[in-house]
Amino acid sequence: MKKTKIVIFKISFILVFSSLFFGGCISLTKELPAYKTYSLEYKKDNTSSKYFDKTIQVLEPKALESINSEAITYSKDDFSKEKYALNRWSDKPSKMLQRTIASYLTSKNSYKYITSSNIKVKSDFKIVSQLVDFNHTFTKNSSYADFSIRVYLINNHNEKVFFKSFTYTKRTSTNDAKGLVETMNEVNNIFLSDLNTFIQSVLNK
Repeated sequence: MKKTKIVIFKISFILVFSSLFFGGCISLTKELPAYKTYSLEYKKDNTSSKYFDKTIQVLEPKALESINSEAITYSKDDFSKEKYALNRWSDKPSKMLQRTIASYLTSKNSYKYITSSNIKVKSDFKIVSQLVDFNHTFTKNSSYADFSIRVYLINNHNEKVFFKSFTYTKRTSTNDAKGLVETMNEVNNIFLSDLNTFIQSVLNK
């Protein structure tokens, strides 16, 4: 009889403890703030550019895993990288860039058509690129959005390659994840305009 009572007591204790423990976990989870998710966007500009009856395929940029993450990262003077808690990108930077490049060039109405399909398609040119830097860098008194990408515009008819490196450093509006996102979007708009100018100069030769 005593053994039965002890067993019942142990079972009751385990049930009570489990309910308190897991109940606590659930309440803690509910109290955690939600993730803030940001996207790399572009603003359509009204600058005119020459029309070329050419098709361009935009491939996803290559990038190291250390910078090509949905996590929003920052680094300080010692170059160690950290992640912003509860803040993230909606997708990998390489995929967001591929989408914004294709969307921006399409919005210019300066080319026959733009495609970002991974399927092998027949096009006059293709954009191959390498994302070199995509980071929030802190100095002693301020912080900056660092963005760098190498672009190769390849003529699919004769395999001729045209290369240009784009590097930007712009002070962020605020020293946090939101400030980085706002400034990185400003930088991305400058890059897209510069990229279009580069493509136009190549096709105009």
